[in-house]
Amino acid sequence: MARPTTQVEGVYERVIGSGVWHARYRQDGKLVRKSFGRNRAAAIAYVEKARTLKRAGEGWVPSTAKASPKTKTEMELAVSTVTISELCDDLLRHIQSKPNQYKDQRNPPFRVNLIRKQFGERPAKTIRPFEIVDWLDSLDKAPATLNRYKATFSALYRYGKERDKVQMNPVRDVSQQQVNNGVIRYLRPDEEKRLRTALQNAVDSCGPQNELRKKHLMHRIYELDIALGTGMRKGEQYGLRWRDIDFRTKIITLRDTKNKSSRTVPMIEDVVAAFRELKRLELERKNRAIDRPNNSPDDIVFGIGDNKRWWKAVLKEARIKDLRWHDLRHTFCSRLAQAGVSLKVIQEAAGHKTIGMSARYAHLDHTTLQNAMAVLNRKK
Repeated sequence: MARPTTQVEGVYERVIGSGVWHARYRQDGKLVRKSFGRNRAAAIAYVEKARTLKRAGEGWVPSTAKASPKTKTEMELAVSTVTISELCDDLLRHIQSKPNQYKDQRNPPFRVNLIRKQFGERPAKTIRPFEIVDWLDSLDKAPATLNRYKATFSALYRYGKERDKVQMNPVRDVSQQQVNNGVIRYLRPDEEKRLRTALQNAVDSCGPQNELRKKHLMHRIYELDIALGTGMRKGEQYGLRWRDIDFRTKIITLRDTKNKSSRTVPMIEDVVAAFRELKRLELERKNRAIDRPNNSPDDIVFGIGDNKRWWKAVLKEARIKDLRWHDLRHTFCSRLAQAGVSLKVIQEAAGHKTIGMSARYAHLDHTTLQNAMAVLNRKK
């Protein structure tokens, strides 16, 4: 006759007599349950270890069955062996699994892999703040760009802490780069004239035998028209779908912006015309390679996803220096300010979160300033 099984608190068969054992305990108000198959001894060891660590107040007892209880020594040993490369893998998987949260699936992975290239095989706990500073300085990038690299580096450790793989974040001791936002770069009228001439010359020089090439060149002109006429951020513009364009009401709906909210953008006639011409072109995004398929929605508005290459080339041809695509957004706001449009209207048009962001363009509003200063004229 088989000896009766001694009951152990927290160890049980969900189906009595099945021989399949489970363990459970409560941590942080949550009931943690884990299956051990027919290994009852492992289930007992699991529960007793969790109970002992909770009672002693040392080590770590997880509130999820995905991890196992660890003593202080086990935690130190685990942390000491985690490399930067492992943290990179974890964060990349996290980013790629949440495309709605991380809309930019290109730049963060690029920065992560650059960090991996420099520090990959190093244990994460050995990285010192001064090493991060030296590496950032070696990149020879603009302050705003360096801050983005720093933020990505910090995200590696922050996500690693959430997964109990590291206990510290050396990036927190690295100072933020000072960004000079005093001078706003915008497209001057003479520069726009040269830019449009270069774009149109490319269209005119394209012979009738290459109709597809001509369509792509015309596409660039409409991209510029829409950027200057709406002030949309680059990601907002190139993520547009035809369902977002209402030709009847002349309204663009931006569904998930940088500020985590939707907003609408009115369309002026130049923008309406540009969208209609884009629709006639019927260009579609193509696969980059066999192993890199195009994952864009079928109703995506723009036939390209990134304009960096042609934009750089046309700026060189038009002899324009230090102008980013984002500066077209500055141009949109600057031209409104120069026309005497109120800061509140600029805030609404550009989708700025605060009016303080729009106030950067206030000094360009010469008309309103001159009218205000007119009260100082001597009475005649």
